[in-house]
Amino acid sequence: MNNVESSGEQKRERRQLRAVENFYLWVVSGGRCSFQDSKSKVCNKLLILNEDGRLSNVGEKAHIIGHKGPRYEFAEQYGYKDEDLENISNLMMLCADHHKLIDDHAEAFPPDDLFRMKREHEERVVSLGEINRKSIAIIHKRLAPPIRSLDLIEGTNKLLLEAIELQEEFVDTSLEGWEEAKAMDIALHKQFLDVMACHKDIDVEIFPLSPIPLLIHLGTLITDTISATVYQYDRDQQLWVSNQPGTNRAPSIQTKCQSAFNEDATILVVAVSVSASIDTQDIHNVVENEYDLMDISIENPGINRVLFQEDVQIIQKEFKLAVEKQLQQKRYKEIHLFYSGPAGLAVEIGRGINTRMWPNVYLYHFNIRNNPRYQRTFSV
Repeated sequence: MNNVESSGEQKRERRQLRAVENFYLWVVSGGRCSFQDSKSKVCNKLLILNEDGRLSNVGEKAHIIGHKGPRYEFAEQYGYKDEDLENISNLMMLCADHHKLIDDHAEAFPPDDLFRMKREHEERVVSLGEINRKSIAIIHKRLAPPIRSLDLIEGTNKLLLEAIELQEEFVDTSLEGWEEAKAMDIALHKQFLDVMACHKDIDVEIFPLSPIPLLIHLGTLITDTISATVYQYDRDQQLWVSNQPGTNRAPSIQTKCQSAFNEDATILVVAVSVSASIDTQDIHNVVENEYDLMDISIENPGINRVLFQEDVQIIQKEFKLAVEKQLQQKRYKEIHLFYSGPAGLAVEIGRGINTRMWPNVYLYHFNIRNNPRYQRTFSV
């Protein structure tokens, strides 16, 4: 078969969508995947739009009738010429997985079905009022692999306009590596401020899954003076969660704070024990000088004990109030923070640190295979 075009036929390049068309397509889809399966179950996966109007790999513009590809043989039947195939009437928003599915198995997804999916999804977005809030996402995931989708356990009425991402895997745990990672956090925060300056009345949603010191540091940059929703990753369900869906339950977490003080100590050690209890011997192994100890913990620590925002707020409040009360009682030169808990809570703990009023707070990284098991990283 000869793939070379005849001399009388010029190669036609695809028309690039204008920014207004990109944005319109994004808005009418609610920033979500439009796919429905044979049982009418809707994907509704949250997608991401980059600031320049192009879609990232978790949100894709899919052709219902493709260019010389899937379902192209139906173009004339549906009134499309080659130059019309970039019309937004022929484009639908899909996640990468479902885009691949409809193109790899085109015979199972005829144009009628896809046009129906597109129409019903866009009607659903309008009827539910799902675009009455706008948000930007901060994706801080330095534990491989990168995030390819944002699957939420709960519905959201927010249209995700932009995503600020730091997803380069963190591997250098030397002191220089930690300082470099800290600088990357600062650069991410500057990018965040630049984006915030371009929008009014916009929400912030944070998706963290990185080494704990970096997340606490991120929290100190995005302080609790800014309204933000911090999600946590539920590994059992493989979903991002914030508020517990379908309930208005009372928080189930009860905290306790145990203290041991030394009159001559100028260092305050704070241990936050949520996923597991922090062994005081681990602290002794890395903090050589005398110190006062405050251990903030919950009953029966466990990996999935704290997932939802109601419980996170209780622990963050206990941490902030306990430390600030102790700082009023005694003038410390430095604070050393040891943490065992989920990623989302780590960000919130950082958001509770007042870097202008507190002494330097030194952060530690835990690795069970190392000796000592806690490594001092950097201060905030």
